[in-house]
Amino acid sequence: MIGRVINVAINTARLRRDPVKYFRSQGVDIGEDVEIFGANLHTFGSEPYLVSIGNQVTVSHNVDFITHDGGLRVARAKYPDAYLYGRIRVSDNCFIGAHCILLPGAKVGAGSVLASGSVVTGEIPPEVVAVGVPAKPVKSVEEYVNGKKHLWIDTANLNPGAKRDVLTRHLPY
Repeated sequence: MIGRVINVAINTARLRRDPVKYFRSQGVDIGEDVEIFGANLHTFGSEPYLVSIGNQVTVSHNVDFITHDGGLRVARAKYPDAYLYGRIRVSDNCFIGAHCILLPGAKVGAGSVLASGSVVTGEIPPEVVAVGVPAKPVKSVEEYVNGKKHLWIDTANLNPGAKRDVLTRHLPY
């Protein structure tokens, strides 16, 4: 038991230091310029080698990639071979919102956005915003971007103090 606790602590430290490097070491196929926020040791499930993440992808906090259907466990007394697995593929230039769940066989097309809390059960086309349980496309990324332009606040190249000043001035209570 002590050895397991030490191993978890070591892996947690490695994960916090460099999540992309840690998950690559666990078998996840991860492209270049990928950001993974707020991950835990179980983010990519028990078969991380079945997950592929493209280039320039952002994975927000508390996202789960589930590559197996654990619910079939209830059928194994009658059907001992009841195991189901599926690959998960996230294409290039995607944003995966906080608390999303990607289930076995999920595919996210290039340039798509998954809204927070969405559950992907199948295929999401390229360049759409998908929302819900199960996740469904609701608009194109271009419609999403154009609909938000009037709300943009340019904070590029600002230090943290200047950013705070700009945001608190533009976003009053």
